[in-house]
Amino acid sequence: MTNRTRHSTLTALALALGVAACSTSEMLDVQTPDQITPDKAASAVGAAALRASAIGNFAAFYGGDYGGSFHGVNITSGMLTDEIESARGGTEHLDSRAQNEAVQPLSTTWAFVGQSTTQTIRGIKALKEFALESTAGEKATKATQVGHLYALQGFAYIILGENYCSGIPVANADDLDPKTDVLTTAQLFARAQAYLDTAGTTLGSTAADQPFRNLVAVGKGRVLTDLARYDDAATAVASVPTNFVFNVSYSGTSVVNAIYDWMNGTLNYAPADNEGGNGMDYISARDPRVTVIRNSAGEPTPRAGQDGAIHFTQTVFPLAGSPIPLATGVEARMIQAEAALKSGDATAYLARMNDARTTIASLTPLADPGATTAREDLLFRERAFWFWGTAHRLGDLRRLVKDYKRAATSVYPNGPYFKGGAYGTDVVLIPAQAERNNPDFQGCAPTTP
Repeated sequence: MTNRTRHSTLTALALALGVAACSTSEMLDVQTPDQITPDKAASAVGAAALRASAIGNFAAFYGGDYGGSFHGVNITSGMLTDEIESARGGTEHLDSRAQNEAVQPLSTTWAFVGQSTTQTIRGIKALKEFALESTAGEKATKATQVGHLYALQGFAYIILGENYCSGIPVANADDLDPKTDVLTTAQLFARAQAYLDTAGTTLGSTAADQPFRNLVAVGKGRVLTDLARYDDAATAVASVPTNFVFNVSYSGTSVVNAIYDWMNGTLNYAPADNEGGNGMDYISARDPRVTVIRNSAGEPTPRAGQDGAIHFTQTVFPLAGSPIPLATGVEARMIQAEAALKSGDATAYLARMNDARTTIASLTPLADPGATTAREDLLFRERAFWFWGTAHRLGDLRRLVKDYKRAATSVYPNGPYFKGGAYGTDVVLIPAQAERNNPDFQGCAPTTP
């Protein structure tokens, strides 16, 4: 890995979120200073810088790194599941489901949590107070930008609720009166809903607002699914077009796509295949949604990792600047499919999953597997392939345990660990050891889904 780490709590790097109906388009391209002091923030220019900082911090938290730093939550959560395997010594504790809170990558990922959630609050406050609004156009732009940040904060809380143990400390970003709230999973999801509701009421009705409204709709559907409110979730996403994609953007020079950086630039991690007996066949299935480098015969090309073992190289995100989807119309259809399955409508269940598959020409329609358990298995298999590398899988495994009453040993990697020893029993991520210095935090259980 290159050593280009340069980040802080007030990181203000130029990273944006791109939105597209059927292709990626860049919505923002803002260059800002590395540090934003309070006096510089108290202006329209300062508010714009804080907004760009918030977007960059969210990108790092979600799936980025600062060109050599450790990484965001998509790799860290993927390691605890069957998506990603260790190819670097020192990360086996996470991959084998026996986390050590004092060891990377937990520390950096947890630091990114605080940077993202606090900087987004600062960005919202600054835009509300200082963004220009003298004309109708300026007012409309302000509404779009503020609504966008509220939506990102909603997604941050969804991701925290899905991936971390219940009872994590979250700071309030009040520099004059700092406070930490220790939030249960239910409280994290409640906050996510509140932020998404506020985003919806803040956004305008212009064409520029529509991608963000779709983002909010998918976010609401996602958190309602987490809450097992399946019919409400399906209603929330009903109007989202299947070809909608909201991308988090990355750059080769600032916030880098961490999957590329850590799995292609240097092979520290690799896509897993049938990990721990229960894992998906991400490589051997030859599915076009999870791709690896292959030779002329179509066989995956072996490559030695940093640990000296043989692994394979992903091509889902082939560049340092490859975007990562945050919300899609495909997810909307999968949410509807799950609601239909829960209501006993097998026809609609299958139709919605096949609607999603029309977005990739080489995917053929699915057949109904018949039995309820087989239908559930197919649903979560489709989700696993659609959402590889996007911080969905750990939440899905937790739901299989909590809502579908599957044993953790039947859905998480289990049994002998491929580097020696056996898999542990952790089913959720935990905060970094440094959080133990917080008197409000007493720890939370990594073995409780």
